[in-house]
Amino acid sequence: MPATKAISTTTKEERQWPEDPFRGYFNQSTETPEPEPMIKCRSASRWFKTIHSMIHNGEYLLQQTLSGKSGPEVFANGRDLFMLSSYDYLGLIGHPHIERSTIDAVKRYGTATGGARMLAGTNQLHRQLEEKIVAIKGKEAAITCTSGYMANLAAVATLICKNDRVIADEFIHRSLIDATNMVQVQLEKFRHNDANHLRELLAKPTNAKKTFVLIEGIYSMDGDICPLPEIVALKKEFEFYLLVDESHSFGVLGKTGRGVDEHFNVSPDDIDIYTSALSKAIPGGGGFIATSRQAIYFMQHAGSPFVFSGALSPANTAACLAALEVLEREGEERIEKLVANTEYLKRNLKRLGYNIGVSKSPIVPVILGDRERTLALSAKLYQLGFLANPVFFPAIPPGGDRLRLCVTAAQSKLILDEVIFAFDMAREVL
Repeated sequence: MPATKAISTTTKEERQWPEDPFRGYFNQSTETPEPEPMIKCRSASRWFKTIHSMIHNGEYLLQQTLSGKSGPEVFANGRDLFMLSSYDYLGLIGHPHIERSTIDAVKRYGTATGGARMLAGTNQLHRQLEEKIVAIKGKEAAITCTSGYMANLAAVATLICKNDRVIADEFIHRSLIDATNMVQVQLEKFRHNDANHLRELLAKPTNAKKTFVLIEGIYSMDGDICPLPEIVALKKEFEFYLLVDESHSFGVLGKTGRGVDEHFNVSPDDIDIYTSALSKAIPGGGGFIATSRQAIYFMQHAGSPFVFSGALSPANTAACLAALEVLEREGEERIEKLVANTEYLKRNLKRLGYNIGVSKSPIVPVILGDRERTLALSAKLYQLGFLANPVFFPAIPPGGDRLRLCVTAAQSKLILDEVIFAFDMAREVL
């Protein structure tokens, strides 16, 4: 547990309800607030109605404020809680080597670089981090960006032209969809993880000079893994360029955590572009692109999200570099623990009758298929001392409403048994 807890003035009864991050705005009336003219649209009206209902029912579990470090146990809203939705898959938040390296970097390099990477913002840590990524991912070169979202924008907006053909998995991350919109390129989608449907689309005649296929290593809503060997086989047949977003698979898949290529024993040479966030299994901030040397040199000068953004801060750069060093030393052991924890939780949730879909990773969806039941389950778990984030339309298609649990290597068997017991107790609300 955190050593120091914030002093809370809330009552015990109040703490049974989640924190209201809107400071009572949606509780002022029994009527949903009307969106002001500047934001008046169908989306704003829908969101205001949803938020108003969740706040009134004590079911708004989003944007909860932690009073200390994240981890398997956290302190929030005056309560000790078990965290069930953290992306800290390897349990590296708070690792002594990462914290020491981050503090040392701030002392040596300050809190910011004073500029964008193209101008005065590059320091030694950026070079060292990019060299480490190159070594792990097996590509010729890499650049870092301020987030995984910006890395996807930079990669797509620089390498793909308006007249190219782009085919993506239907569940691709929103950042890649936004990136294709930025390029104004037409985006075709193939059915999720369906290599046969991808083949059908690739076989259609096209006037495009280049074809790009966009997939993810692990998909963040269902926790399933892309069929990389089948897609690589199609790549060799149809000669397209393959981009793999490894935000949830980097550090998680493969014996040493190298990613989805290691998981399937696929050569990095068969993947043209890797992108990833550096804020999940790697507990820092930022993102990266790893690809050919020429493509990186081009992106350094023509990739707007890279060129026109401030450089990754010394603290985040040092944290990412130190985390990759820990991954090299401790990765195998932590991944083994992560796999064991994941299998244990999945097995017991299934025993209790919960639907966890087709997950093959530490992302474990508890699929209810109904928003009201999903919110009720999340609220009940909160009352029992567990923070499990709900996901519902429009974040996912209607009928897919769920809790999204994330297993970590830092969770003990005792914690997992408490989680299982809580889900057993919470079945009454369903």
